[in-house]
Amino acid sequence: MEIYLIRHTTPAIESGVCYGFSDIDVADTFETEVAALKAKLPAGTFDVYTSPLQRCHKLATALFGNDVITDERLKEMNFGAWEMQPWEAIGKEELQTWADDFVLAKVPQGESYEDLYTRSMAMIDEVIVKGNNAVLVTHGGVIRSILAHATNTPLVDSFDLKVQYGRISQLQVENGDIKVIFYNS
Repeated sequence: MEIYLIRHTTPAIESGVCYGFSDIDVADTFETEVAALKAKLPAGTFDVYTSPLQRCHKLATALFGNDVITDERLKEMNFGAWEMQPWEAIGKEELQTWADDFVLAKVPQGESYEDLYTRSMAMIDEVIVKGNNAVLVTHGGVIRSILAHATNTPLVDSFDLKVQYGRISQLQVENGDIKVIFYNS
């Protein structure tokens, strides 16, 4: 069984702004990025799952048509009260408290990285049980957490796994074991 993880294309937002659950649109480079991704897509039939946020849903439908399954568990991390705030506007003490234990610490009115990991793994486990080749069009945090699981990377070290916009990662599942074939292609 093959699973492809595709990160959404470049979002239409200024750098330095905290966003996750916010429904950000795609940048003007969308069509160019879609064309590049289409050239890399594997042939075959896939169950296609997408985050409901437009930066993913637009990409999923551009690549695979309207026959996609939307799943809330594929959303990016919920940054709660920090959503759409410039990082520099968030209190330094508050940011430091979170940064000191970002795996377990919940963002005010949001979730922890472990929460994101738990829902991401529930989703991937469900896909594996179905047994069909699949594509997940999702966000960097979700992809990073799945790659961390597949590579036995502790979540605290998972940000070493760089996940770029508009890139594909491939997993192979055999007898329940997940192996990374490539990432960021």
